[in-house]
Amino acid sequence: MKQFLSLTILALVATAALGQQYQVFINEVLASNQTDLQDDFFENDDWFELYFPAGQGTAVLNLAGYYLSDDPDSLDKFMIPDDNVWITADNHRLFFADNDPEQGPDHTNFKFTLEGEAVYLTEPDATTIVDSVWFPEQAPDISYGRVCDGCDEWMFFNNTTPDAVNAEVPQEAEFLFINEVLTVNTESGKDQSDEYDQWFEVYNPNDYQVNLAGYYISNTSDELLYQIPNTDPVKTVIGAGSWRLIWCDAQVEQGTNHAPFTLSTEGGTLTLVGPDATTMVDSYDFPAGSADVSHGRQTDGSPSSISFNIPTPRVTNSLVIIWPEELYINELLADNFSDTTDNYLENEDWFEIYNPNDFPVDLVGYYFTDNPEVPMKWQVPEVVGDSTVVPANGWLLFWCDEDGGGLSSQGWNHVSFKLNNNAEQLQMRGPDGFTIADEIAWMNQLDDISMGRSEDGGSSWINFEETTPEYSNNGAQVGVEEADANVQRLLLYPNPVNNGWVSFSQPFSGVLFDSSGRIVDQLRAVQAYNVDQLQSGVYILRSADGRSLRMVVE
Repeated sequence: MKQFLSLTILALVATAALGQQYQVFINEVLASNQTDLQDDFFENDDWFELYFPAGQGTAVLNLAGYYLSDDPDSLDKFMIPDDNVWITADNHRLFFADNDPEQGPDHTNFKFTLEGEAVYLTEPDATTIVDSVWFPEQAPDISYGRVCDGCDEWMFFNNTTPDAVNAEVPQEAEFLFINEVLTVNTESGKDQSDEYDQWFEVYNPNDYQVNLAGYYISNTSDELLYQIPNTDPVKTVIGAGSWRLIWCDAQVEQGTNHAPFTLSTEGGTLTLVGPDATTMVDSYDFPAGSADVSHGRQTDGSPSSISFNIPTPRVTNSLVIIWPEELYINELLADNFSDTTDNYLENEDWFEIYNPNDFPVDLVGYYFTDNPEVPMKWQVPEVVGDSTVVPANGWLLFWCDEDGGGLSSQGWNHVSFKLNNNAEQLQMRGPDGFTIADEIAWMNQLDDISMGRSEDGGSSWINFEETTPEYSNNGAQVGVEEADANVQRLLLYPNPVNNGWVSFSQPFSGVLFDSSGRIVDQLRAVQAYNVDQLQSGVYILRSADGRSLRMVVE
């Protein structure tokens, strides 16, 4: 733990000579804090940790004047104030990324997004980057940190280590069930690659989440056939009382929730073994299958099994279908730069729901998600009054800012996720968490240009230069790409990118910089670029005419 030294002792320690540079590491990051460490205001805020290695000629370093940021174009976003912010040798210092700088010198003026971004530590000259890291999308309460303090290698920690030595704690086998199996899938759920693959479902009956990373799955006598990797907890965490699908398509390259085997349509056995490679968590026999008829436990976790003519992936096996009312996702803005502000005067992403009926519809209990793998990501809460009601032939607005729920909630209509302007989808599900009321997917959005139905509730989608949140789309000013100079902005897809090629919206000539400002490559009139030679991190593309793009390589 960090040593708390009195000011008297600190005054006796010689601090750094002016201009001398020290190595300080960004050591661990948690960007989705739901039940983890609370700050001194009892808030579950995002946090990150700095580590100061010993052997640099001083026992104590005063961080006052250094800068912290989540934006490579604004490295001086937050200056650590001159308020005795010390870090001792071979020790740690914690900062809360909560946009509440008034709460103390260790509270920054920016927040993290759980979808992944960067954090920078910069010298007092506001130019020299001491350390930076790009962290990938995070699951709740699982941090991303160096394997050991100051090490080059990074990993996910199921047990976070704020203000303490980074070390992996072996996971115990938890109480879980193989809950449902589908061996012939023609229309009962697609994976994230848009494929109807075989799947089995794991149910977590506990009142806390469980990460399947480290567990072993098998469909053979070799019960340790495959260990689920600990590289993407977003795809392996099972929420409390929730479910997780494992796709049996022999395509592990598609994600950590894909098995290296397929299932026999003639029946077989699945096993789930704990991270200790010894504890048999569950074993499940399934019979021969037929098209879109699953086999599963009669009720979640029960010993008896039945066939389901309507498979229930990611929801309870005791599902009661509740048909949603006719409602539409009518308009959305995934890149709000200077458009409508929310009740906190913040330019947040938003979407609008339209009710075409001649009666009001209360959305309490409906679900919204930007990830079909987590269909019940956010549920409209029950609140006092009628604010959750969509009026007859009216509209209702939701803010996508990750500010929904918990003590830090900005209001009932602030959801727990953000929208991505590069490639994203949005689903609205009924109160059963299963039946889809409406959904939409998109590839690219420009800032402040919304995407909406050309007419309220209509089937065709267009871009709007004039956004219409909580107003009719009918007659709004349509965005015409050929006439709008803003649409000629430089775009990059996909972004973030794992490997292979990224494509530009127009031929690109310019320079590629890494996060420290070093020139990595020069490009001349290219329509695409191969990133396989790049290390993971944040890069800046600056065109010859002065335009800039941020590119994230995972």
